[in-house]
Amino acid sequence: MRNIFIITLFFLSFVTLRGQSSSDNPVRVENLSVQLSDDRILSVDMDIILPENFKVSSNRMVTFTPIIKGNDNQNVLPSVHVYGRKRQIISERNNLLPDDSEQLFRRASGEEQVIAYTASLPSEDWMDKAELVLEQDFCGCGNQSEEIDFLALTHIDVPQPVVLPNILYRAPEPEPVKRRILKGQAYIDFPINQIVIYPDYMRNSIELAKIDSTLKGFAPSDVQSIKLHGFASPEGVYKHNVYLADGRTKALKEYIIKKFNLPEKIIQTNSTPENWEGFIRLAENSQLPQKARILEIAKSDVEPDVKETELKRMPEAFRYMTRNWFPVLRHTNYEIEYIVRDYAAQEARDIVKKDPSQLSLREMFDAALLSGKGSDEYYRLIDTAVKTYPDNPDANLNAAAAALERGDLESAEKYMEKADLSTPEGKNNMEYIKILKEKQ
Repeated sequence: MRNIFIITLFFLSFVTLRGQSSSDNPVRVENLSVQLSDDRILSVDMDIILPENFKVSSNRMVTFTPIIKGNDNQNVLPSVHVYGRKRQIISERNNLLPDDSEQLFRRASGEEQVIAYTASLPSEDWMDKAELVLEQDFCGCGNQSEEIDFLALTHIDVPQPVVLPNILYRAPEPEPVKRRILKGQAYIDFPINQIVIYPDYMRNSIELAKIDSTLKGFAPSDVQSIKLHGFASPEGVYKHNVYLADGRTKALKEYIIKKFNLPEKIIQTNSTPENWEGFIRLAENSQLPQKARILEIAKSDVEPDVKETELKRMPEAFRYMTRNWFPVLRHTNYEIEYIVRDYAAQEARDIVKKDPSQLSLREMFDAALLSGKGSDEYYRLIDTAVKTYPDNPDANLNAAAAALERGDLESAEKYMEKADLSTPEGKNNMEYIKILKEKQ
């Protein structure tokens, strides 16, 4: 368990004790301070002021002893001894001086003396609300107490330590089957009005190489499904564009099946005959003088062929679209769903540096534990996990725990917004945050 201790300070300007023969000039206590440190050590500091007229006969001494009293308990703090001249000489000669020479003083008659007192001791529960008093004991030459006075200095407040719960992490559940989806776009060029793929035509070698390099990274059995969605540009008759978009998408499907020997049933195709959504995005980001009119036409509810006719009424703009926009609008989006093998913790430590998306949340957590809890790598892996899975409750809970351990309360609260607070770990860490904030 971790503890937070509240430092409590007590200050008194001054209090007084009656002197042996000078009641009009009593001993004063000034600058009284009682402090409780975070490791539960009680420190007592004060200045004991002996005024000019405070007299200690030559053969006597006076002892000042702070005492903590409360609940039928008491703790006597180290004493301060003030000697008359003869008494000190006799005590030295007979080896009767106390062991603590720093607490021994000879009274300087006719002068004000300031004795800086300090002592410390471990606090105990019974000391809470206990009274701190100062005992003044005049002792004669026969070591007999002649006069004892007590002065109440202050009451001590020893608050109970605030106990913080341990910060908890939650081991994520293993991912039974690690399914991942890879998305991309292919810009395959076709001769005008054709639906056959020619690998060496225009940019096709580059575009097909992107698909090839992606699929070569998977065993055929790992590929679960491929979704192809083809788009044609708004150029030409809509009915013909339906034919082109559908046929060109299916042509890419056939290419993949033959190239990688994949079953036909796992590849789905869909198509959009004219890519008006993409057209509108390009128009909105353009600087064409006719931009407003172009957007008005593109967003209208008229038939696609009517839209094209209206656009052609702006010949310069339409030529610009034909050269710069329409080739971009003709493309195929693909999504490849595949299965990733499981990785041991040691392997995961290497994989996370290259492609953390290949790891499950549990694999990252195990890799973090292998790195050593509290190490720099441990925290990097916990942080990488929440960046890779930003909406996962366990990833956010663990990121919050790591932030708390590093003293970052603000980040911890942010992560806890996405954590599952119904779990024991979630409840625990929220309680930790609550207590921490109450004591700030």
